[in-house]
Amino acid sequence: MTRRGRANEDRGRFAEEAVAEHYGVTHAPDVTDWYDCINESTGTKFEVKSTVEELASGRSGRFRVWEDQTVSLIASDRQGTAWVVFVLFDRRERIVAVRRVRPSTVARLVHADGGDWNLAGHSERDGRQHKIAWDDVIRPQDRL
Repeated sequence: MTRRGRANEDRGRFAEEAVAEHYGVTHAPDVTDWYDCINESTGTKFEVKSTVEELASGRSGRFRVWEDQTVSLIASDRQGTAWVVFVLFDRRERIVAVRRVRPSTVARLVHADGGDWNLAGHSERDGRQHKIAWDDVIRPQDRL
């Protein structure tokens, strides 16, 4: 794994652990690939997405969402048991914003951004993805 890949993985795990602590749920990243945390008493699933405000290249960070995860989360949310939590980091790797949304909101964000799911070309995961600019997700009131 590249240094960048390892940094992204570490940031992702940190975001998942922070979400688990904040919402009082169990961090369960290895149970399935469509959620990262679960409230064991209610069955509510939490999928955590993270990015940085600005990449080393100077471009804005984007949240990578997966079509199959979104479909599974929407199905789970028919019983009101799923959330997607977006976590934004600054360049110093500090969490600066958090927003929790229903999975259907993710589908709406993808649709508003053109609606295309693309083959990822991701080294560790097959499937179709969409990358959403962080400023299309994070609102001023989501800042910590």
